[in-house]
Amino acid sequence: MIRQLNFNGNPFIGIFSFTNNNITIVREDVGARAEVLKETLGTEVIPTTIASTDLAGIYVAGNDNGIILPYVIEDEEFQLIERLGYNKCILETKETAVGNLILSNNKGAILSPILSDEKEVIEDALGVETVVSTIGNHNYVGSVARANNTGCLVHKEAKEDDITLIKDLLKVDLRMTTLNRGVSYIGACLAVNDKGAIVGESTTGIEISYIEDIMGV
Repeated sequence: MIRQLNFNGNPFIGIFSFTNNNITIVREDVGARAEVLKETLGTEVIPTTIASTDLAGIYVAGNDNGIILPYVIEDEEFQLIERLGYNKCILETKETAVGNLILSNNKGAILSPILSDEKEVIEDALGVETVVSTIGNHNYVGSVARANNTGCLVHKEAKEDDITLIKDLLKVDLRMTTLNRGVSYIGACLAVNDKGAIVGESTTGIEISYIEDIMGV
């Protein structure tokens, strides 16, 4: 199932939410949209701030095994996530936008070179093989692509080596595309798991068809 939403007129769903196959962490003012998220993604919906902001998609990364968080997370926010029972990793790096720096599913993870020193702890938390790489010369690998366990959508500047790495490591089908009517930063536009996808309201019918075909939702 694929649904289109916005948050107070903002179609960049991916910056406000993190999802795996069990939970969706989303900005506090989600309101009635929480039911749409629950129905579409098939998860528990957890409205909260992360690092005292609404930007869960920027400050959280992970998969069904573990959750990666920045050091700026507040104690109350961390306690809320801790009760969920995942492997947890708080990165001490000054680069706090970990959601923009990690592309992951339950089979593998690509880490930005910015996180190369954190590779071992991230790998332990996520429980998958990790590789440090850019995508299309972009360090922010989590912002230029989004994956579930079936497929991956990626920025149109991805190179042949990037495509091969994503396919082999994450074990997915792949398509280069845009969302939100021509936006190449896929991670900012999309929340997706193996059961469904939420995408910005400005996303075109053709772009939605790529989500459906490649990600199997």
